Amino acid sequence: MNIFKQFAKSLYSPKSISMFRFQGIGKTILYVFLLTLLATLPMAVYMSTGISGLLKGLDSTLQEDLPEFKIEDGTLISDTTEPLELKKDDLFIVFDPTGAFTADEIENKQNGIGILKNEFVYAVAGQAQSYDYSMLNTMTLTKDDLSQYSSQFESVLPIVLSVVLIMLFLFTAASKFIEITFLAFISILFKNSLKRNLNFKQLWVMSAYAVTLSTVFFMIMEFLQVSVPSGILVNWFVNLIIMYLALKEIPASRKK
Repeated sequence: MNIFKQFAKSLYSPKSISMFRFQGIGKTILYVFLLTLLATLPMAVYMSTGISGLLKGLDSTLQEDLPEFKIEDGTLISDTTEPLELKKDDLFIVFDPTGAFTADEIENKQNGIGILKNEFVYAVAGQAQSYDYSMLNTMTLTKDDLSQYSSQFESVLPIVLSVVLIMLFLFTAASKFIEITFLAFISILFKNSLKRNLNFKQLWVMSAYAVTLSTVFFMIMEFLQVSVPSGILVNWFVNLIIMYLALKEIPASRKK
């Protein structure tokens, strides 16, 4: 059975998961990488489109909509006495030399850029990063300088995104392997109480398939940008239930 059929069966059939315990570890590792790809897909899509949109929105806004300014001694300096808030498609842009806006408010915009009094903030899919102007040390940055840097960064964006996405995939893969290994250790308690004769390798293989349902569920929620309350608890509850049901499908070991 190929891994795509195994993937489909792992979504609804604990019995199928129990039968996968005899397969080799190499194929199982390949399956884990498939799950990792699915888990990183929403973030990869939102990150790629979001950062591209941020750069294009920032570049056009700098040239057309913002007044002259400079960043000097860790502070945004401009003749504007009130914050400016602009919207371009789904992108919010805030220019605020007064200190009225905070990084949290930019994050709440989901997709936004904040050129604030003491920091630069950008948010993609509700995840914000901020950079304090004090990092510039004694360097002075003007509107034209920022526009030039934005255009230069846009030209190397594909390379930067590729590196970031590879790092994201590797980090997610490591997390997924840890999750599966931990589930396999917990399953030792299940298999002892159910009197199932399984070694750790078989438990690990079954655990890899048991996390399929939760992985797909959270992938869909991320695509829909829906926050799941107590997501970690939900994830482990589903994993443990699926694993327990799969172990029950295995015949109990006979007493000698």
